[in-house]
Amino acid sequence: MTKLTIEQFFEAAHQLENGFAVYDKDLRFVYANKKVVEHLPELMNGLKAHKSFTEALDDQIDAIDPDLDAQVRANLIELTFKGMETGKAYETFGAGGRPLRLHHARTSEGMVVGVSVDLTEERSRSKELYLARKQAEAASDAKSEFLAAMSHEIRTPLNGILGMAQALGARGLNRDEQDMVSTILESSKSLMTILNDILDLSKIEAGRLELSPIEGDLRHRLTRLQKFYLPTAQDKGLYLKFVVDKEVPSTLVFDTVRIRQCVSNLVSNALKFTSDGGVIVAVKSVPHPKDSELHKVVIHVSDSGIGISEEHRAGLFENFAQGDASTTRKFGGTGLGLAITRKLARMMGGDVTLTSEEGRGSVFTLTFLSKVGKGQRVAPTQPHEAPVALSASPNRAAPAPNAPQPAENSLRGKRVLIVDDNATNRRVARLFVEPQGLIATEAADGAEALDMLSSHPFDLVLLDMHMPVMDGRETIRRIRASSESWTSIPVIALTADAMSGDREKCLELGMDGYVPKPVDQRELFVTVLSVMSKAGAVDTAGEDSPDVPGGLVDELDDLFEEFDLASGDS
Repeated sequence: MTKLTIEQFFEAAHQLENGFAVYDKDLRFVYANKKVVEHLPELMNGLKAHKSFTEALDDQIDAIDPDLDAQVRANLIELTFKGMETGKAYETFGAGGRPLRLHHARTSEGMVVGVSVDLTEERSRSKELYLARKQAEAASDAKSEFLAAMSHEIRTPLNGILGMAQALGARGLNRDEQDMVSTILESSKSLMTILNDILDLSKIEAGRLELSPIEGDLRHRLTRLQKFYLPTAQDKGLYLKFVVDKEVPSTLVFDTVRIRQCVSNLVSNALKFTSDGGVIVAVKSVPHPKDSELHKVVIHVSDSGIGISEEHRAGLFENFAQGDASTTRKFGGTGLGLAITRKLARMMGGDVTLTSEEGRGSVFTLTFLSKVGKGQRVAPTQPHEAPVALSASPNRAAPAPNAPQPAENSLRGKRVLIVDDNATNRRVARLFVEPQGLIATEAADGAEALDMLSSHPFDLVLLDMHMPVMDGRETIRRIRASSESWTSIPVIALTADAMSGDREKCLELGMDGYVPKPVDQRELFVTVLSVMSKAGAVDTAGEDSPDVPGGLVDELDDLFEEFDLASGDS
């Protein structure tokens, strides 16, 4: 190996991009490359003039800021000597106020080696990155605000269209008129699905969609979901079964909104692509092998539909993907549902997978992780409380679109105050609640609503959030802060604020319920019953009890075996 002379070493050090200096054990000058002279010229010149290190350092500080406070100056000198003692890097300022990082170390013979690094470019890059990040965040915020505004502006007129169509569909129309109303409803709902999918996708890809897990009963949620899709199955002459294994804990901690969205996407797809037979939703759970507090929930959605060819399966979960162009033309849709479902499932520690054979149907398997709720109880085994399974009989006549049945007079005579600045929205709400026997009164803003509450008795308030004079936020604040008898009146937010987290925000403000616009008549009906029941204003005993056929406990294992789903793996 070639030996390096001292002259060659210092020549090499002279070419370094960073400052390099050597001092003897008494901190007298030995060597400095050109960079350290650029960084600390007064220090180097003072040392070359045989000044002490402290005097030369004081000259350097004076050159940077001659008016510097004496205590600050002393602190800077102390920082330098402390850095030499500890060997830890520290930051200070050099010529022209440029930021420097200095590091000193002693050799075995006591000599001191110093290295200086100019941080100007690093700080500049950090500033650029910071500004770029702030700009990106501002752009993301602007995008979110735009999407929220667009959502609100689109939902408001859609509320009028869907609301009037639902109310009209509940009247005594002839078959042609009923078909027209159904077309309006289906077209409007398709538009809402597209809007919701685009909003959700943008939130997920921006990393701004947050999960809101709460303790809930998965069986109950699925029962309600099954009831919602029952008319669709009936209209197509299909059966629809929901089967829940008795081993599934009675209470789990999960995001009820997102699980409903995922299962809804899979069930609606299954019904859409099935013309004969039907759909089975089979649910089970197993303890997580590595975490005793977690369960892996497995939801299989099996259909006897058209199936999916092998060549089209790979891209099925991509954004805007569908089986092929003919699928889009025949069945419609944006192709976002499955992509969003998989993204949500993975956010919840699970996934969505597919097993399918063209012409013989498909099985989509949704998995997610969930903690067992604190209110966990042993699952019932009696036939009438067994795993929930409801069959749609093709011989039963489908009810009018979104027309809930009156609640056995439990709401009749109750007074409801509808608060909304939009006259069409008020009329839609009135058309929804009056057939249920409620007596409706209208107010155009929060201030008018408070006056009415002060002068008339009401049992319920339906409250919009965005209004002039006094908005919904201030209105609910004043209601809950009031010392009047109506301070605890049930209040349901009826709002076009339907972005992720808006439900939670409304409930945090003191609302008892939340129904997004465009308002679904059934959802409003169920929410009204729920909040008024909790307030003790109505008796809803038995109104939401499922019609469960007997013998389903024995059927469950057969169903899992028939569809090869017993293992819960895909």
